[in-house]
Amino acid sequence: MTAPQPLPEPLQDSYRRAVPPPDTLETSAAASPLPPGGRAVPVLTAALRAAASGSQLEATLHDIVQAAVQHVDAAYGALGVLTPDGGRLDRFVIAGMGDDERDLIGRPPAGHGILGLLVAEPSVLRLDDLGEHAASVGFPPGHPPMRSFLGVPVRVGEVVFGNLYLTEKRGGGPFTPADTEVVQALAAVAGMAIDNARLAERAESRRRWGQAATEMATALLSGDDPDHVLRAVSTRVSALADADMAGVLAPAPDDPGALTIVTAVGPAAHDVEGVRIPMAGTFLAPTHDVGVARYIEDISAMPLVGTRAAVVVELTAGYGPAMLVPLGTGANRGMLVILRSTGSPPFHPEDLDLLQAFAAQASVVLELAHAQQRAGRLQVQADRDRIARDLHDHVVQRIFATALSLDRLGRSLEDRHPDIAAGLSARVDELHGTIARIRTSIFELHQAEDASAEALRHRLAEVLRSVTDGHEVRPDLRIRSERDDLPPDLALDVVAVVRELVTNVVRHARARRVTVTVEFAERACVVVTDDGRGLPPVLVRSGLANLTDRAERRGGRLSTTSSSSGTEISWTAPIAR
Repeated sequence: MTAPQPLPEPLQDSYRRAVPPPDTLETSAAASPLPPGGRAVPVLTAALRAAASGSQLEATLHDIVQAAVQHVDAAYGALGVLTPDGGRLDRFVIAGMGDDERDLIGRPPAGHGILGLLVAEPSVLRLDDLGEHAASVGFPPGHPPMRSFLGVPVRVGEVVFGNLYLTEKRGGGPFTPADTEVVQALAAVAGMAIDNARLAERAESRRRWGQAATEMATALLSGDDPDHVLRAVSTRVSALADADMAGVLAPAPDDPGALTIVTAVGPAAHDVEGVRIPMAGTFLAPTHDVGVARYIEDISAMPLVGTRAAVVVELTAGYGPAMLVPLGTGANRGMLVILRSTGSPPFHPEDLDLLQAFAAQASVVLELAHAQQRAGRLQVQADRDRIARDLHDHVVQRIFATALSLDRLGRSLEDRHPDIAAGLSARVDELHGTIARIRTSIFELHQAEDASAEALRHRLAEVLRSVTDGHEVRPDLRIRSERDDLPPDLALDVVAVVRELVTNVVRHARARRVTVTVEFAERACVVVTDDGRGLPPVLVRSGLANLTDRAERRGGRLSTTSSSSGTEISWTAPIAR
């Protein structure tokens, strides 16, 4: 076990004057009653050691108040913690009062009267009767009676951290000069204990922020989807900053003067995601344009100009303390926004520094991740181009040469063996159909990266035209979309589903009309309807198995309704956010 550490040298004199030596305890007992057992020195030493050893700030503050109450034999004690600017009381740590008594009092003191006097003029104040002081403003209903009072400032270095308040000397009578010495010595040690607890908490906070940044970098550079990582970042940052709402804003693709909330964490996250926020006339523009982090004490009170700022008023209603930090660089610069509800404690200045450092690292890592994605897309596109060339230069040319040979052979047999010639002609037509499908696939390989609604419309129209061309079936394509673009892999699946279903209609249904309806909202839905004779059961089980698998892999389903008067097949899959 580690040996108890002695009090710091500057405090030993105060400690000796505050606590009389053992041979004088008897004479001093009349002036200041001792705790049970009459062991002032060991009890005070233990209390100071407990206060100085606290690693968590709240626990340390509570230990300080408890030690003060015990050593001066007070009924009640409190430590009023000041705001970072020292201008007012921020919160209270109370000892000697139960929950029922606190409920009767209601809200803690706001720093008026004598408490406000100590905030404005931090010095030792000892009163025999609180009510007789000129600054006294009385007590609220339900407050226990208090007469004697002792107030001592608690300093951390040269800065006043708060004030230690002790009231109602047990047994009656006022607090003594010896009590004042004891509390002053305790306050001096408490200042160092608080400073140590703060340093420990800040070190732990920096460690957690650093760990979060490392995990984010690892996830992004390992190839995870940046949107998923940003959502995880919002969740982690919200917890680290003890915020009520956190969100990532990205530049709107079609409006350089607006930002879009791409991810959010908090009670109203689902309501705000996807909302476009104009920067003109709002406090967002300076932070975004200059690229400097900003702390706002009350975001709902910020001045706004113009009608377009109404959305900002709506989004910030009910929030007060806020931190805005740029995320990204140049044209890709977005913003990381952290909010606390109105009435919540303000953010610490170090919180903004930690968030800014985190965002700076996130910006670099996001740029690297986007570069990796661009390189990956270029590699995929290069592979697609190579495959397309091979299909065109080798596969299509060979099939075409084979078709020509069979066509010449069929023509030479038309007079002698017309049946064989007709069969060869049918096979030649099938080979030309195969060539057409390969060329469509080549086209799709080149266009696969464009997942916009307009590009998908053109691709579906081309698929429908190429499959039904030369057949008597009449195609009808209907597309309704609530989205500007789709995940590229989902767009490919939709094209494949439409091609497979329409091909089945052309080959087997003997239909005169086929209608393709495609909708994109919360889900992607493809419905193909025909007026043919229906699908054979064997074909349904085998030919549609691949489409069923595509739907199930995405959490969707394939359903069929078939009769002799027609068939309707529906393919649905959710669209990931």
